[in-house]
Amino acid sequence: MVDFMRSGIPGFSVTDSFADVKQRLDDARGHNDFGFESVRGYLELEGKRYLIGVDQNEVTQGIECVEVRGLFEGDTFEGIALGEMSAQEFAGELAKIGSTPIMEDYTIWWPDEHVSFYVYEDVPSTICWWGNDLTNDEVKAIFSGRIEDLDPNQYQAPKIGRASCRERV
Repeated sequence: MVDFMRSGIPGFSVTDSFADVKQRLDDARGHNDFGFESVRGYLELEGKRYLIGVDQNEVTQGIECVEVRGLFEGDTFEGIALGEMSAQEFAGELAKIGSTPIMEDYTIWWPDEHVSFYVYEDVPSTICWWGNDLTNDEVKAIFSGRIEDLDPNQYQAPKIGRASCRERV
């Protein structure tokens, strides 16, 4: 059982070097598409092998997001059980310890904390952490209904074929 925290996966952070994180994963498989790189591999935590995804920021070459793609029975987030309640109940628990999350069909966004959760069969099944960047401001503006606040000269449209954990989750 791992208690994941809003600060990230134990041993990984969005502030780490992409090259360092890439080297720490077992069975790592990289992919380079449209000028950014991503890597998927396994990380052992408390005796279990977790599938981890890491995407590189195409501008800074640092880490854009880190994701744990498979959770195990008993895993928690900030002490909240991940597999024992509905997505709505889980979002309610998140609101008690931080900002109000935003619910979508398959995602719980917690933008102030830079965390999102992909929901499968009404249960959070992945966790994604992302760094502080312009895209975070874009996500917040979109969800707040202030699309007019987006400066088209500052933000780039999503690249076709790109599916970072932040965009997919």
